[in-house]
Amino acid sequence: MRLVRRILATFTLGPIVLWLMCIAFVLLLGFGFGCEIHEGFANPCVVLGQDVGETAYTAGVLAAWGPLIFGPVSLGAGLLWGIANALSRYLASRR
Repeated sequence: MRLVRRILATFTLGPIVLWLMCIAFVLLLGFGFGCEIHEGFANPCVVLGQDVGETAYTAGVLAAWGPLIFGPVSLGAGLLWGIANALSRYLASRR
């Protein structure tokens, strides 16, 4: 049961952490390196001699639409995580 709860915790918190990392990456590229990032198309973005425009575009889309993409996964896994915790506590109290 402990493994199931850990997996559900990962599915609950993992997408949120990934979304926050995308936001931080986009803000770093936008303000730190002066890259223009939007949802229309990938712009050239040179960081340390490498063009990361496609990566910046993907991170920008995930940062903007993250709650709609990751929200259902996090909410569903969080609900299952809560049920698993309640079931685990119930079974432990019966022993």
